[in-house]
Amino acid sequence: MATFTTTDTRLEPKHAHAAVARRARCVSERSPFTEVREQARLRTLMIAAATTGIVSVTATASAAVVVIGLSA
Repeated sequence: MATFTTTDTRLEPKHAHAAVARRARCVSERSPFTEVREQARLRTLMIAAATTGIVSVTATASAAVVVIGLSA
């Protein structure tokens, strides 16, 4: 059997988003490793962005060389 206790509903968030957003803003409730994980995620995103940029520039340069070679 489930037991329910009543609380003051005026203090509780009305939607799940509000509960999550409030928790995300509260720094004191975060794990100490949250910033470490965030830094690792950002580092991974930066590496992926740089790699994508290098591949894109290389592909464009290769296509330009092929076009110039064919027109010569």
